[in-house]
Amino acid sequence: MATLSEQIYEELYHDITDQRLKCGQKLTLKMLKDRFGVSHTPIREALTRLSENGLVTYYSNCGVTVTEFSEADIQQIFQFIGELDAIAIEFCRNSFSKAPLLYELEQIIESGNRLLMENKISQWKNYSEEFHTTFYKYAQNRYLNDAAKRVRAKIEVLSCMYYQPSNISEINRNHEIIYHAIRENDFEKAAELMRRHLQFDMVYALNAYKEQQTESLLI
Repeated sequence: MATLSEQIYEELYHDITDQRLKCGQKLTLKMLKDRFGVSHTPIREALTRLSENGLVTYYSNCGVTVTEFSEADIQQIFQFIGELDAIAIEFCRNSFSKAPLLYELEQIIESGNRLLMENKISQWKNYSEEFHTTFYKYAQNRYLNDAAKRVRAKIEVLSCMYYQPSNISEINRNHEIIYHAIRENDFEKAAELMRRHLQFDMVYALNAYKEQQTESLLI
């Protein structure tokens, strides 16, 4: 059974990555204590984990704030994850990994396509993220996986903003193109396609984040 701090962490994690708690929003211990009805200790433990994931930031004399991003932050995040995803693809060249990798990617794409047709965007989002994390599963490199985990949470925050109808069809199509390159055994091409895919996602994220910040100023 999950501890109190783990339960609080999971709830706040999803509130932030789904942007129910907005970037820049202040979180006080009193507010969280009232919400969860627990002592400060499990709340502090949960906030420490969120800070390690880069989802909240501690400011002296201000408390804890949901992490905000600069334009440079967003560019560097997507450049970094693009390289990590590309490396993960390259590590999947092992012939023993290819068949199960292809099977799993095919299932993800089929499920994603079905959800798009049914206009179930929130569920499709999970499959979109799984498309990327599957490569780390078959790359079987703990250090690569740990590096990706450190930035993946921030990607989840930003993707929540740009997973809009105007973007998701193109995102889904890029996943299919990468999948077909792997089916053709061209892992180098698939890696380059992944880098390009994340570059487009970076543009979506920059635009969506600017829009959200503008809307926040108008409220």
